[in-house]
Amino acid sequence: MITVECFNGLPTDYESFLIQKYDSYFITCRYLEVYHSMCDFHYMLMYDGSVLKEVIIYGINGKTSTCFNSLAKIDESIIDEFRIIIFSKHEDVQKIIIEASYKHYDINRAILSSRFNDYIITLPSTLDDYYKSLGRSTRQHVKNRKVRLLNEYPNAQFICKYKTDIDKQIIEQIIQLNIDRMLKKGKIPGRNNSDVDDFFSYSQHYGCVSYIEIDGKVLAGCISTILDKRIFSHVIAHDSEFSKYSLGEVCALYLIQVSIENELLALHSLWGESDMKNRLLAKPSSVYSYIIYKNYSIGYLYTKIKVFLRLSIEDFRNSKYSKPIRDAIKSFRMKRIKMIFMSLSMIINLAKIGQIIGQLNFTDSLMGVYNLTFL
Repeated sequence: MITVECFNGLPTDYESFLIQKYDSYFITCRYLEVYHSMCDFHYMLMYDGSVLKEVIIYGINGKTSTCFNSLAKIDESIIDEFRIIIFSKHEDVQKIIIEASYKHYDINRAILSSRFNDYIITLPSTLDDYYKSLGRSTRQHVKNRKVRLLNEYPNAQFICKYKTDIDKQIIEQIIQLNIDRMLKKGKIPGRNNSDVDDFFSYSQHYGCVSYIEIDGKVLAGCISTILDKRIFSHVIAHDSEFSKYSLGEVCALYLIQVSIENELLALHSLWGESDMKNRLLAKPSSVYSYIIYKNYSIGYLYTKIKVFLRLSIEDFRNSKYSKPIRDAIKSFRMKRIKMIFMSLSMIINLAKIGQIIGQLNFTDSLMGVYNLTFL
């Protein structure tokens, strides 16, 4: 029989349990302290007899409760018990948000609000075994790219730092590379400079930052988190000027090498499908998010319709039928960015011309003074 104890605050005394039980960077007190610092935290300890089975962390914001046990496999019976307790204990709460569950739930008045994939690479015990599992063409290309880079830049360094050895400046450079790369591809960056402080703060506890440096300049890097036997890749980026070396892929392979050397079991490259993830053998694992309502209310019906329309649009957007539209939008963005860079270039050139003219006028004035002096 399941018994439950409820507490206010974060379960800091259970941090080790959270890491070993859930293997999720979301479900650590350190993560919640950094990324949800203003939240009103609560948690439940769920026992089966005298054995602790689950620690469920949640927050309350007005009429909404959010469960922070994301990227976890929690049984439906536990979530249902959690739902019953929340609605009885917190009478003002009208809905519960369950984010990024590896399990699909069929719970009363639960609306599937989003679905996506976490791309996971299962790591073998040696790097040679990993290379053998790659396709022949991929294996040959990834090795050749690294060899080519080192032949042309023998001073290139592959560096990996952990926790308190991580420099904030390195994180800042990697995020800026990511922003620049997205803009050049005509995409809206998913990161911005305000993320630097959060990434740095959390990295001091569980961080792993691997990067490629040439002459003291970071040209590619990956910001990750290591928990127990898993590593989660949050940001990967490279300098577009070095694209001919496929530096992003070389950096990703270096992270895989580091992970295997640390005897990790899996690398989560998280959401977002890409050719590189497919080449490096990342397999999709379905992730689901839900909104559970207390009653069949107008809010429930409104959310049901809104989510249905949004998911239908997402399905169309990700289908082959929307590819011409996506290509047109990408082309428009790239043209707009190119025009911005051209405008900036013109302004800089005009400023340089103005500076030269100013110098010429100054020289003419000096010559006039010089001529008057010797008249």
